[in-house]
Amino acid sequence: MVADDCPTASTGSRLNVGSLSSKVSSALLALALLTALTLPSFADEADYKLGPLDKIKVKVSEWRPTSGDVFEWAGLTGEFTINSVGMLSLPIVGPIHAESATTGEIAAIISERLKSIAGLVKSPNAAVEISQYRPFYVVGNVERPGEYAYRPGMSVIQAVSIAGGFFRPDTNMSRFERETIVTEGDIRINETQRAALLLRRDRLLSETQNLEAIRFSEEVLQHKDERVVAQGMREEGQIFASRLKTARSQTDLLRQAKSLLEEELKTLAAKSVTQQKQYDLVRKELDNINSLLSRGLAVSPRQLAVEQNLAQMESQMLDLLLATARTKQEISRNERNIIELQNLRENEINKDLRETQISLRQTTDRINSLQMLIYDSQVSGPRQQLLQSSEAARLSFRIVRRQDGKLQEIAAEQTDAVRPGDILKIQRPPLATVDAAGAGAAVAGSLVSRAPPVLSD
Repeated sequence: MVADDCPTASTGSRLNVGSLSSKVSSALLALALLTALTLPSFADEADYKLGPLDKIKVKVSEWRPTSGDVFEWAGLTGEFTINSVGMLSLPIVGPIHAESATTGEIAAIISERLKSIAGLVKSPNAAVEISQYRPFYVVGNVERPGEYAYRPGMSVIQAVSIAGGFFRPDTNMSRFERETIVTEGDIRINETQRAALLLRRDRLLSETQNLEAIRFSEEVLQHKDERVVAQGMREEGQIFASRLKTARSQTDLLRQAKSLLEEELKTLAAKSVTQQKQYDLVRKELDNINSLLSRGLAVSPRQLAVEQNLAQMESQMLDLLLATARTKQEISRNERNIIELQNLRENEINKDLRETQISLRQTTDRINSLQMLIYDSQVSGPRQQLLQSSEAARLSFRIVRRQDGKLQEIAAEQTDAVRPGDILKIQRPPLATVDAAGAGAAVAGSLVSRAPPVLSD
């Protein structure tokens, strides 16, 4: 028997009955309501194992015969969600490990814990029902793969219907026609680019070999009668002639300057010879004067004048030596400029040639890819769609389900039941591959049929 001044009585609510018969009727009604709350919402709910993300409704009540009241534990009444680790947190009674437990087991735990905590003589009546099941997932060949709310009694085919039904490929043949037209236009553009790159490559190769004219490759000469190729050959020839003229003009100017410096060097050398002769004569005259002066046959002013003349001539000889050194330095600098000009031109040509070779290979690969797209639009695509239509009836269904704490994958049929938390996989068998060997043959013999090697550094 529970006293009316139960510690938690202030949190509840009372249903007062005026007479004994009305109290008995109310008690019977309350028991009927409790029984109705514990009934499963569908046939399998009594055996359903709870798991993370499941939502449950809890209601706890007790009949107090002394007062004829049905006392409701309001703090424990409400909707609660099982967290990601399988725990159910409730006020008063605390956390409960709910994963893999049934609603009946959770109700029994709540009753026993509340009886112990509140010091009750009898366990109160706890009603637990599932308000929302944890979601299930659909992946694979459906229109809208993803997460969906579970509905009791759901089958595999119903789950597929919720996900939008089986994936339906586009079978509109006009799409392939549009793709073919667009791709053919892209191929023509890239063929024009490749022809221009081939012509540029031949020009650069001729420049690296210091030829007087462009030596076009056999690949280009086979198509020289085509308008685009013929025009490109003329333009590249003009560029070649202009670049060759510019390079030669720069080199000729440097060589002319070198020739002038060499002539100046010859003049300085001749002048040095003449100056040396004059210096020798003056030196001889000074020696004679010194000899006469030692014998008293000459005067010292004459000696001084000759020595001054000799010093002036020595200074002029030094100026000639300095001018000769500077001229030789200018000649060396001029030769170095000629070599640097040639090296700079070679480096620029090699760089342009390398870039052209890379662009040529990329353009060729792009054309081959576009040819494959055309083949796919004209042959492979329609054939694959026919295969998809024929294979659609051979879809397989598999369910990934957690059992005993482990994920297991099991085969399923369209009428099999789907449980909360299941992952439904809809798969179709791999399609037969279409032989695309004929795609490469479409470009055989054309200007875009071969990719040139890329030059190394």
